[in-house]
Formats: sequence, C-alpha cells, structure tokens
Amino acid sequence: MIESIEQGRKEDGNRSIANKIKSRLHDLEKTVESNYGRWAWELLQNAKDSISNDESRKVSVLIEIDADSVTFKHNGLYFTDLDIRGLINQISSKEVEEGVETKNTGRFGTGFLTTHLLSKKVEILGVVKANEGFHDFSFLLDRDGSTTEILAKKVEESWKGFQDSAKPLDIEYDDKTFNTSFKYLLESENQKSVAKRGITEFLQLIPFVLAFIPKIQEITITDNTSNEMIKFENTDEVIDDILIKIKKTINEESSDTLIAIEKNDRVSIATEIEKHNGKYLVKGVEDIPKIFCDFPLIGTEKFHFPVVVNSFYFSPQTERDGIWLKGSEDEEVATNYELLQSSVELYKTLLEKIANNNYTDLYNIANTKIPNTDERYFDKDWYIENIQKPLREVLMQSEIVETSSGRVKLENVYFPDKDLLKEAREKIWQFSSNLKVNKLPIKEHIQKWAEVIWSECKKVDIDDLVNDLKGKKNIAELEKILSIGKTETFEWLKQCLTFIKENDEYNYPKYEIIPNQEGTFKSHNSLKLDEIDDEELKQIAKLVGFNYYEILIHQDLFYDFEISKIDIEMIANKITTLINEESDSEDRKKAITMLIEWFGNNEEKGKEYFSSLYSKKEKLLVDTIEDKESLYSILRSDVKIADIAEMIRQDPAKVRKSMQKAKELDALYEEFGVTTIDELKKLITTSPKGNIAIENINESIIPIDVPKKATSEVLASLGITNASDFEIAKKSHPELFHENVPTKEMYDVAQSLITRAMKNIEEHLKTLNDEYNCEDIEATAPTVLGGIVKHGRDISVVARPSDSGKIVIGYYESEIPTLELDTSELWYENGTPYPQRMTLGKMLKSTNITRIPV
Repeated sequence: MIESIEQGRKEDGNRSIANKIKSRLHDLEKTVESNYGRWAWELLQNAKDSISNDESRKVSVLIEIDADSVTFKHNGLYFTDLDIRGLINQISSKEVEEGVETKNTGRFGTGFLTTHLLSKKVEILGVVKANEGFHDFSFLLDRDGSTTEILAKKVEESWKGFQDSAKPLDIEYDDKTFNTSFKYLLESENQKSVAKRGITEFLQLIPFVLAFIPKIQEITITDNTSNEMIKFENTDEVIDDILIKIKKTINEESSDTLIAIEKNDRVSIATEIEKHNGKYLVKGVEDIPKIFCDFPLIGTEKFHFPVVVNSFYFSPQTERDGIWLKGSEDEEVATNYELLQSSVELYKTLLEKIANNNYTDLYNIANTKIPNTDERYFDKDWYIENIQKPLREVLMQSEIVETSSGRVKLENVYFPDKDLLKEAREKIWQFSSNLKVNKLPIKEHIQKWAEVIWSECKKVDIDDLVNDLKGKKNIAELEKILSIGKTETFEWLKQCLTFIKENDEYNYPKYEIIPNQEGTFKSHNSLKLDEIDDEELKQIAKLVGFNYYEILIHQDLFYDFEISKIDIEMIANKITTLINEESDSEDRKKAITMLIEWFGNNEEKGKEYFSSLYSKKEKLLVDTIEDKESLYSILRSDVKIADIAEMIRQDPAKVRKSMQKAKELDALYEEFGVTTIDELKKLITTSPKGNIAIENINESIIPIDVPKKATSEVLASLGITNASDFEIAKKSHPELFHENVPTKEMYDVAQSLITRAMKNIEEHLKTLNDEYNCEDIEATAPTVLGGIVKHGRDISVVARPSDSGKIVIGYYESEIPTLELDTSELWYENGTPYPQRMTLGKMLKSTNITRIPV
C-alpha cells in the first residue's frame, strides 16, 4: 500500500462527504420555517426503523427537554456498522442497501441532516454490533462549519471520537433499555425556539403516528424546565370497529384521543374523533398534514384531502413535503396514483361507518378542494377526474348532513350561499327556514358547510330566497306559513326585504315580493308609497276605473326605501279626469255621490284639490238622477247636498220616495202660497178649518213609517227570521205587514242576510285590530255580537243588514237594552266590502230628527 495515495483517498472521501453536508445544510437553513418539527419525526423514524424487521418488537421513546439541550432516547435495537457509517458519512441505509427490500423508512440519510436545524452539535450514545461483538460508544457529531475544509476535518474528528469511545460491553446486551440517545446542544435562542415549536407540532400529530404504526408502543416527553411529563400510549383498544384509542397522560391525569381509521394492506386513512356528552364528534384534519409516509410529510397541510392518508409505499418528494403526482409514465408517480385512488375506496367505507354510528359534525371530513401544492409536481386534471369527482360522488349519496328533521343525504340539502358574508349566511338561513321550503343544515353547522360545499351542491342564494318568497303570492299566505301574527309578519317581511336589497340592490326593484294594499305581491318598480291618507278617495277612484289598491304599498309595511309616492293631489287629479269622462255607468254615479258626500266632510280639501268638481258639485249630483224636477225640489229645501249624496249612495229607493214627497210638498207650497216649511206650519196650525198640528214636517222627506208589505230584505232589516219573531213583532205593531204574510222562503232569505251581516261585520272588525280586539268574539243573541274589547273596555255590537235601505231597531228584546249601554255600537252592511257603524251624527242626519226628549 502506498501510504500517500491511501491518505489522499481518505481526504477526498471526507471532502466529498463534507461538501454534501455543507450543501444540504445550506438548503435546509432556507426552509427552517417549514421544518421546525421535522427533527423529531426523523429521530422517531430512526427509532421505528431499528426494529422494523423484528415482528415481535415494539419501540418506546423518551424525549427530555432541558434548558440547554434536547435528548431523544429509544429502546430499539442496536446500531449496525452501516448505521454508524450512515451517521458520520451521511449515507442513508437505503443507499447502502439499494436493491434490497426493506421495511425501513430510511435511516441516517439526508433526512437525518434536518435534525441539525435543532443543533449542529449532537452527542450520540449507543451500542453497535460489529463483527467483533457488541460495543458501546459515545462521541460528538459536529456539523458546525462554514467551509468544506472545516467540515471534512470534523467528519474525521467524529470518526476518531467514535473509534476512541467504542468499548466492548462488559455485561450482556439488554435490548429493552434505552440504549440509544441523541443529545442536541442548544446554544442559541433560535435553537431553543426550534425545539419548542417542534415539540408543539410533535404533540399534535403523535396520536395519528401511533394509530398508523402499532410498533411504536409509547412516547414520553419530559420537560424539566416546566416539570411536566406527557405520555402517549398505544392501547390496542378498538371501538365500533373503527376507533383506535390512544391514551394521553399529562403528569398524572389521563384522557383518551380517538382516531377513526380504515385500512388495507398498503394504505390507511384516519381522522380524529372527540367524545363529548356521550356523542362522537368528528374533529377533522384541517390544520394538519394530509399525507403521511408512516410519518407526516410536513407541508401537506393544504393538500385538502378530507382525511389523513398514510402509506409506507408513498414516494415522497426530496424535502418530504409532498408526493410526486405528475407524470404517469414514472413508476413512483404511478404508485402514488394507485395509493391515492385506493384511499378513495377506504374513504367511502369509513364515511359509511361514521354515518351509521351517528357521529356528528361530518362536515369536518367533507373537504374536497383541489390541493394547494406545487403545480410542477401535481397533475390537476388527473386529480379532478380520479380523486375529486369520486370523493364528491360518495359525499353526495351519503346521509351526512344534520337537519332539523334528522340526517339527510348531501344531494338533497340546500346550503346558504358560501359567497355571502358570514352574517348574511345566517340571515338567509333564517329566512329560508321560516318559509319552510328547503331542507337546510342545522344553523350551528352552516358556516362549516360553507367552507366545503362546491358548485354542484344546492344552495340558498338571493334568487332562491326571492323565488320562495314570491311563491307565497300574497301576505295572507305568508302569514299562514310563518304561523305568526299580522304585525309580526310585516316586521319579518321588512327585515327580509332589507336583506334582499342589501345583497342584490340591482335586481331588487323587479322582484315581486312587496305586498300591495290588496295583499298581493308586486315589484318595487310597479308600486308607489301611499301618502293619500284617505280610504274613501281610493274607493271613489276604484269606482271610476283606477284601482290604487293595486299600485300602493300595503299600509302595514314600514317601507323606507326610495320610491315614488302618490299623494292626495295626484289621486284628486286622476279622479277628476275620470269623472269628467262622462258615462252612464252605475259605478260612476256611485263615485260622484260618494265624492259629494266626501266634500261635505272635507270642504277645504275639496276646494283645494277638486276645485273644478267642487264648483259644479250640484250639477254632478243632478246628472246622476233621472227625475231632475224632484231633485230640484229637494235641493231647494234645507237638506245639504252632501246629505243627499249620502242618501243616494246608501239608499237610492229612499231617495226616490223622498223625491215623490218633495213633489207633494211643492204642491202644498203652491196651494197655500208659501215657500218654506215654517210658513206652511204656521198657516196650518192657525187655520180654523182643522185641528191638525204638524210637528217637524221635514220628516216626510226621509220617511220612517212602519213597513206595510213583507219582503226578505225588510224582514232582515227588522231582524225577523221566523214566524215566532213575526208574531212577537205584530203584538207590538199590529199595523206591520197588513198587505201580506211573510212566507217561509222570505224567512230563509232574511236569515241568510242576517247571517251574512253578522259574518261580514265580524270579519271587518277583525281587520281593525288597532281598535278592536276580537279574540273572544261570539254571537250573544241572533243580531248581537259580544266578547269584543275596544280600548280596554268590553263592548257589544248590534248587527243589521241594510239591503232594504233602512234598519229598524227594537223587535228583539235584547237589542234596546244593549243599545242603551254606552258600551254598545250599531253596525250595518249591504253586502259591499265595507260595513259601516251607525253614529249619532249619521242617525240624526238620515232621520232629520231635530228634537230628542230627555
């Protein structure tokens, strides 16, 4: 042997090793942010690999944390001479054993160099088995050097340290004790930070590693700086055929971590489960690595697989932060493809078991987004077709969504639109839930589902909410669906409309979801705000051909959005235009009489807004009556034109009779040469030709005589519905109906009219809920309604039909005592939509009474 050449060969080898170490450490130092915890996994991997070929062995690990060091110990098997060479020369056992099938993940190769991110100085103690037998050793592995020359020298010093320390064992080798130790010397605050953050990551992921690798029996971490001891143990206990129990002890307090796992001979998948109040909750794997090659590949946290996938057979990338998934012709890529596809089948099985066992919070294992990874090593098209689509097909057919009516298949559930803000999602969920159209997830889960659903999932967005609301068609149907009161329904609708407008202001005006004054849903664009503040004018306008109820927003809806308005001037102009379009329709005539009556009650408004119509009101009224001569006679009397208009509207027959009386009165004026009632009264009362004294001759204009002939309408106005009532009435008024006797058919019709009046008046009172409380309303007599509260006082209502143009009181004994009370009211109706209350003013006006005995 030529000594100089041999020495040169050794130096060349050391420089080559040193250059490799220098280059690798330089690269690692740039990735320290993503490799804080990798040192612990590399050491644990080496511990596991030490017993991987011994089926009967399990390994335990002890990590000790001190102020200036971290020590990693295990009770695995001894070092081999290949292990020592790998440690010092930085050659992986996989490189040395290339071509030989092994169960090792890879020992002391480039991965081991990542432990030097913790410290470049490591004191290594252990036992090596060489040809000469067992030796224990202890030496310093020092990688602290900035040049190849320095590192080459330190490689040689490590060899010397090892050789100098190696001593034959003087006792029998005990493979159950912690014979192997790596002590990392922490000389800077940065190194201590790496140690702390690495331990934190390690603690989070240990349960998964123990579940995947049963050969690791337990891991204990003793922190001497805080006097805390944490131990994780593999219990070998399985629950529900899917849950592996990992026992965790902190000092002396123990708890269980549950890992749901499904596996075949090459792949296993897992997720964490939490037991709470007797229920199993899926915790999910959102913030942890999704790919394990026995140990976590740090950097796959955003791989977005719904569970953790583990396989010893994965081919990881160089930095062990992902797997190769591009280039199907490559054998390693093809293997990775196969393993991932196998995990999809396992996922289907695991999901079915979890669902069948009624675990909750299953949204935590439903994330199927495209992985966020380096596109240079990832075939997106392949992943979508072979992984994402099959995963989503499984999810769609699985009963994993918790609703108010139980667990439902994902394909049948509507989810609040994930494009909405968090608060908006909660609101749209509430509105949609109230409308009782869609199957929705329970409210507590909607934010979580928003993070995992995809475009094919059904969703509740603004369009969907609008269609569901529009489908109710009117406010009455909405109130029925919501099962709340009228006031609450309008409050709910206001909130819903505000929400829709805030989130879709552009389309809001065309949505038919706003009730008009008929209760029908119309669009914002087709409606106006009601500032008319007069129901009679709207009724008049409807009679002459323009229905403001169709275009005005419902009065009970507080609508403060910007919108056009209709005021009294505008409706006055419309009514004026339509009335000036002369026609002989009965509706126009009725409108004119109503308007003139309105003039009588609103003189100033009539002059201001209806100036042209007001100035010719007499002519308008005359035009509605065919018998002009008789009408002129009435107009010449003291009766106000508004009163005449009211009479015409309420009882045209009575007016016709009054006009006949007016003719007779004119004849008397002419005969006796007088022009007023007072002159005629004075003449007659002082006349020696007779003793007739006429009191209040004006009563002849509005006669209130006793009916002579029976009709159904007259019977109804009297409240008589049967022969018994008729006989009672005849006793008090023998002159009643002396021209004919009521028939059974008349009684039946009269009964129907009274029933209609009772019903319509009751329903009308219920619409006046701000004034009348009708919750306990009931008929207390044939024509009397009781159980009504008005302004806190109990009242009774006497109800009458007025089809005959009049009502007569007193034929029922219950009526007069009722009306004598100051808590009673008299209401009448003739089949039109608006029953009316008989006030004292109306009574005096219609009867022309001028004196009342007291």
